[in-house]
Amino acid sequence: MAAHRPERDDRYFSSDPGQRTVARALHEQVRDLPLICPHGHVDPRLFADPDYRFGSPTELFVIPDHYIFRMLYSQGVPME
Repeated sequence: MAAHRPERDDRYFSSDPGQRTVARALHEQVRDLPLICPHGHVDPRLFADPDYRFGSPTELFVIPDHYIFRMLYSQGVPME
């Protein structure tokens, strides 16, 4: 069995030395910031517009998230 090697923080960066240097510098600046995933099925206006108001619970949780929509449909909830 192979010996376990500790994973490096930059293991997913480019192997090109120049790109890796830039990537390390950028990563160092943002590594402790909270993660905001752009694929979260959340309307970006929720974060950007201080006057944004939620609609109905369906508009907030079901309509924008196709996974929830499909799961509900698979359980017999009609699409109407």
